[in-house]
Amino acid sequence: MSDGWQITNGVVVQSRYMGAVFAGAHLVSYFSEAPGAGIGPVASGPVLVMPPAKEPRPPHRWLQRLLLVVKVLFFLEIGIVLVVVPWTRLWTENSLLLGFPAVKEFLNYNFVRGLVSGLGLVDIWMGVAEAVTYREKSGN
Repeated sequence: MSDGWQITNGVVVQSRYMGAVFAGAHLVSYFSEAPGAGIGPVASGPVLVMPPAKEPRPPHRWLQRLLLVVKVLFFLEIGIVLVVVPWTRLWTENSLLLGFPAVKEFLNYNFVRGLVSGLGLVDIWMGVAEAVTYREKSGN
């Protein structure tokens, strides 16, 4: 026979892969203590028993609410920083940009400042929308 099958003492044995083969009244398995010692279709030997998979539990409501508060505060904080900072001295007198005069000049254009402030407003809007559209999930 091909593909790893052998005939041993009149019993078909799978030699390439771990597993069991039922041939007639004999069951041969790599998990059995003695080949061919099985009675009927079940052989003695170690058995791998796995418990059934548990369904995931939904998070508690307090955890959902805490995550909502953290998310909303994060959006609001980042949004406020992006709205305010482009119009302060922190933006215009940035010591990190001393070696890059072209980048510093580009960041000082009013349309770039407005663009960054607009992103901040979008961020604030996302935080408020997240808080307003929050719904409790059933289950707990």
